[in-house]
Amino acid sequence: MIQVVMFDLGMTLIDGENRPFPHVESALTAISGFKTVNGKPLRSCLVSDFTMPPSPVTAEKVTALFNEYLAILDQTGLRPFFEPVNKRITLSTQAGVRKPDRKIFETALQRLGASVPLEECLFITEEATHIAAASNTLHMKTLQFRSATSSEFDFDNWAEAPGLVANLVAPHEAANTHAAIKAHLAAKGIDVLSSEPTDSPGTTRVSGQVWSRISVPGFDDLQDVHVAIPVEGEVTRGRKGEVRSVAPMQPSAEQVEEVTSYVRSLATHGQIAGQAEKRSPRATHEIETDNEGNRRLVRKRFSAM
Repeated sequence: MIQVVMFDLGMTLIDGENRPFPHVESALTAISGFKTVNGKPLRSCLVSDFTMPPSPVTAEKVTALFNEYLAILDQTGLRPFFEPVNKRITLSTQAGVRKPDRKIFETALQRLGASVPLEECLFITEEATHIAAASNTLHMKTLQFRSATSSEFDFDNWAEAPGLVANLVAPHEAANTHAAIKAHLAAKGIDVLSSEPTDSPGTTRVSGQVWSRISVPGFDDLQDVHVAIPVEGEVTRGRKGEVRSVAPMQPSAEQVEEVTSYVRSLATHGQIAGQAEKRSPRATHEIETDNEGNRRLVRKRFSAM
């Protein structure tokens, strides 16, 4: 039974320039909500090698180095996932040893306040030698992220990680499975709204929406605008929890044509805020720009009255 997941930071969650790898944030969001087999929240922490303090080692030196590490973590934007940092971050600086020494992992559990054996911990890193030691010597569960030199690995895309973690933590926990599938499909541009298992083992029926780009003839400000279109499909997961296939969850040509006609009607009746021509002070829709620069048509209210 996995009760604690431990993450490496450098070259696992972030690259050599301290930037999170794609989909790391959505993966951490999903994993942070997982429940264990006994229904308790899955606990997580960072375990990192960092600068070792020069002799003589003092509390002041260790604190200064810990603050240096936190400054780096702040740059990555991942710190909120590991608050409070005094409990959920452990450095070799503090343990006095580097990974994969048993002591650093035990120190991490002590700081976390988790009275669990290492056998009930999952360690995720890109470092193959640490994977081998944690698995074979410490009997921890492990998942290896692909590094630049990896020939063997468990995953190379963080969108895949929640499914693998969910399978190790509580393979029959429906909420974990939903969160894992949601994170995986979000990387494909699909917003999952609901999911439920089917009669076929490992298969989940999913409903959601896809943001599709359309252009409405005759409206200059409605060219290349993204609109949400409902979709349904099935996701099949493998024995390790990995997503093996996704049944078509893309809108049909008829759906795209239908939604384009609908948006044209909204524009004609002044129900899209900010349009230069026919404008209503009680418009039901607005065009917003997302973090990737896409212009999205979103509903702001259900009635113009």
